[in-house]
Amino acid sequence: MAKVYFQRAASGYRAVRGEVVRRVQIALRTAGSDPGELDGIYGNDTETMLKDFQGKRGFSPTGKITDETWSKLMGAPAPAILDRCLQLTADFEGHGFQKIVGNFDGAGLTWGIIGFTLQHGELQKIIAEVQQNHPALLEQAFGNLKAELLSVLGQSRNDQLDWADSVSLGAKKYRVEAPWEQAFATLGAFPEVQAIQLQRVGKYWDIAKRDADRFALATEMGLSLCFDIAVQNGGIDFDIEQRRIKKWIEDNPGASERDRRVRIADVVAENSRPQYVEDVRQRKRTIAIGDGQVHGARYASRDWGIAEDPWRL
Repeated sequence: MAKVYFQRAASGYRAVRGEVVRRVQIALRTAGSDPGELDGIYGNDTETMLKDFQGKRGFSPTGKITDETWSKLMGAPAPAILDRCLQLTADFEGHGFQKIVGNFDGAGLTWGIIGFTLQHGELQKIIAEVQQNHPALLEQAFGNLKAELLSVLGQSRNDQLDWADSVSLGAKKYRVEAPWEQAFATLGAFPEVQAIQLQRVGKYWDIAKRDADRFALATEMGLSLCFDIAVQNGGIDFDIEQRRIKKWIEDNPGASERDRRVRIADVVAENSRPQYVEDVRQRKRTIAIGDGQVHGARYASRDWGIAEDPWRL
């Protein structure tokens, strides 16, 4: 049976969305089955035009992206598991390549596909690489704000965080001042900058594969869980979390991978800041189980191309 990589979500579920879906929409337009707005959302128009494309090529018009449809439409191998995991985690994070948010959580500014932060030094590294390799893009995006940005990034981390707080708006500090919001959005739209962001994702992907191997998680769902933990929590630690997980595995030798995933989800959540424990638990359990609520939206991981299939083929 052909593997379904992506499909339109059922009523009540979050629509699949992200960069992979946008690439599919671009390919459909090029192939003469125009889905309309290239918004990266797998909605009715995209499903309808996939059926149109499939019908014209003699395929069963399911509106789902299978191996066969992907190969014919994209002219490339099947979508990589990294791309599928990234698309789901990026949606949990609420970020695309362009979005910038303020100091709502003490991280200063958070920007980009998986939420690169000032606090952890990731945003600074991306800006520095753009300045070194694509200075004209930084100038085009920030204009007369560029000098201030580079000056701030040359200061101490505490000074950087103080500055970020000063440009954050509202009681919750989630939004940033409009000129900065627009500048970061413009910067994130450049393909060269998107490529730099994706290179930075590799660090988290390496952590995910390491953790999946540590706890014998062989499925796409297991790897997706580890990737989400790497992005949101820095990975499964080698101290408290590892001890608790391994103790549970020793006490439950016949546990299925699904049970191990749920235990990992709970341990990571319970080791988070107290105010975020249940939010993290819901998010991690949604991936571990394949269905659940995250930030008020219901997700089914199968729609996003993440299933019980092995991630190593």
